Amino acid sequence: MQPDGAAAHESRPQSGPGPDPAPATATATATARSDEPRRSQVRRELDSGFRRALGLTALGTVLPGAGLTQTRSRWVGWSILGVTLAAAACGAYAVLTQGVTSAALTVVSRPDLLRMAVVVIVVWGLVWCASIVLTAVRARPRALDRGRTRLLAVFTTLMVLVVGGGAWTAADYALITQDTVEVVFSAPPARPGVGATVVEGDDPWAQQARVNLLLLGSDAGSDRIGSRTDSMILASIDTRSGRTTLVSMPRNLLKAPLAADSPLRARYPSGRFGDPERSCAQNEPGVTGQCMLTNLYYEAETYAVDHPGAYPKGVVPGREEIRGAVEQVVGLTIDHVVVIDLKGFSLLIDAMGGLDINVKNAGTGGPLPIGGHVTADQRIVDVKAYFEPGRQHLDGWHSLWYARSRAADNDTFRQARQRCVVQAIVEQVDPAEMVGQYPELARIARDNIYTDIPAQSLPAFVDLVERAQKARVNSVTLTLGDGIKPWNPDYARIRTLVRKGIAAPKPTRTSPTSPTPTSTSTSTSTSTPPGSTDGTGTTRTPRTPATPSPTTTPYAQC
Repeated sequence: MQPDGAAAHESRPQSGPGPDPAPATATATATARSDEPRRSQVRRELDSGFRRALGLTALGTVLPGAGLTQTRSRWVGWSILGVTLAAAACGAYAVLTQGVTSAALTVVSRPDLLRMAVVVIVVWGLVWCASIVLTAVRARPRALDRGRTRLLAVFTTLMVLVVGGGAWTAADYALITQDTVEVVFSAPPARPGVGATVVEGDDPWAQQARVNLLLLGSDAGSDRIGSRTDSMILASIDTRSGRTTLVSMPRNLLKAPLAADSPLRARYPSGRFGDPERSCAQNEPGVTGQCMLTNLYYEAETYAVDHPGAYPKGVVPGREEIRGAVEQVVGLTIDHVVVIDLKGFSLLIDAMGGLDINVKNAGTGGPLPIGGHVTADQRIVDVKAYFEPGRQHLDGWHSLWYARSRAADNDTFRQARQRCVVQAIVEQVDPAEMVGQYPELARIARDNIYTDIPAQSLPAFVDLVERAQKARVNSVTLTLGDGIKPWNPDYARIRTLVRKGIAAPKPTRTSPTSPTPTSTSTSTSTSTPPGSTDGTGTTRTPRTPATPSPTTTPYAQC
């Protein structure tokens, strides 16, 4: 037997012929070095593939299907992209041929198109989101590590949320618009056959030469008993040229003529509101009574309550009486009525963020009150506060009171203040900012505006508005300076002033060497205090100074 040590010694490997360990190590090292370029290339390919997947996913977010066209699902991508480009081409054609505003309003004014738009937006939003996810899946490298796979998934999710959120918002806005249009423009005509005549074809106004709209500013909801029409403006539009004449109706006109079929003639057999009626005997110059034109709305509502069945079913007595009376006053047929609750006007200004207005004192020179009314002995009572003169930022409540205040002067100066408030709205509204306020604006319109213009006629009125925007706007004032005494109005003279105001202007003859006619022939005219008219009741806008102030700016200017 051998000893353990000998056995152990014999078990150790003996040196002899065989490969040298050193060359084997060198070979392994050489192999590792030769694999390094391949691993680097793989990493570069993965990095490039990852960036490509991100880029294609982003491209598919910007342009539906564009990213998919560079993957194995290229035919799906081309199909989605083709539909997108075709829709974009149709939209571009509509914008180029009709203009951005007209094209948008044409869709907005059609509730049936809005309903279809909601379905299309939802379906296309789902398709778009699905194409983004499919792009990320198809473009992702197969051997991409877990970290970058998760990063790509997060990026894809964000892109889907962006597109899905946009589609949801667009569909929501379309639903809001549809609801608003159907609520505001769903009223039936006051009487069968009443309303503007709109025809099919290139010119929807081919059969109507002039459209007359009565704009009423109500101090209560458009359908509430107790409304008073503090603001009454007739807009008469020539459908050929778009030339528009605004007739401001004095709220304090007495003995307004009633329509021939007015149920109120049973109370006022003379055919004039308040005649005979002893309660109106107090209406002398400078004294406020209750039989002014502004009170006719409430008078009709209370009469209808006391005499059920006096007015046809579905007719709002106040609107119907105001409509008929104004027709008699101006001698024109009113096609449609628009009623705006003044509280909604205040909310609109608040939604804008307020107005910067050059606030003036009263026309008499004293402080301009907020609220208040004049008593029989010429005292101003119940004043809430007074405006400080100077340029300042007003919220909706103060802007509305600045336009409505009249206790310290008269309706003529109030009309000038109203014009300045409207001008401030036009000049200071920010369309981009108002888009963000669209749901609130739509709610304000839905809750505070009434009109009997049917929804199917809105595209025609869009066309009419565009014509009016390109043409001249002038005003007819019915003030003391025009010979109109509210306490004893000459209605024949009023009708004469209106006829002159709506008449087409005579062409101006100029010699080759004569200067270009002044801007008075084309400038927008506005309501101004007495003494600023041209003798026909049509007023002109004076030049605005460079630095207006409440003490040096004439009341006719803002």
